[in-house]
Amino acid sequence: MDKKLLLNDSLHFLGLNPGFTEFELKESYHKLAKKYHPDSGEFTSDVMFLELNKHYESLKDFLLIHSEEEFIGTEVREDLGSFDKNNLYTKPSKDPVFHEYKLAKEKETEAILHYYEKRNLHPIELSESLNKELVQLRKDLEPVLSVYAEILKKHPTSLWASDAKDSFERLRVWWS
Repeated sequence: MDKKLLLNDSLHFLGLNPGFTEFELKESYHKLAKKYHPDSGEFTSDVMFLELNKHYESLKDFLLIHSEEEFIGTEVREDLGSFDKNNLYTKPSKDPVFHEYKLAKEKETEAILHYYEKRNLHPIELSESLNKELVQLRKDLEPVLSVYAEILKKHPTSLWASDAKDSFERLRVWWS
């Protein structure tokens, strides 16, 4: 997955702003870990807890690699592009497959977040008759799956094919 896209997703997932501190990261992680842990949290599935850990590790790594000055400044190192609060780091990609992948990833994230907001702390239920929001989520994710499948079919050697395959497989849990 693109590091900039993962950074943006991780900040959003943990509810952090650019310029976050290590203390804020740990505080947010502990709060969400209580919510998402399958044994003691609001969810019986470990999907959200695994996502939380992925995003936490990503942001921990980011803090190790980048100094606070590089992260907070209005102009970040040349290789990262310019800073924009709405879109974090912006540097246009010349790779058309990346553009397709990025749009699909954004739609995927939006659909899943919308699903959890609509479920309003109800446990995950994969039965359509007991979970009307699941029907909408599946409908919202179908075009995303199509894009991932198209990337795999048309661009199997692309840098993004592996991520598209991983995303495709991960999303299949909603149809289990």
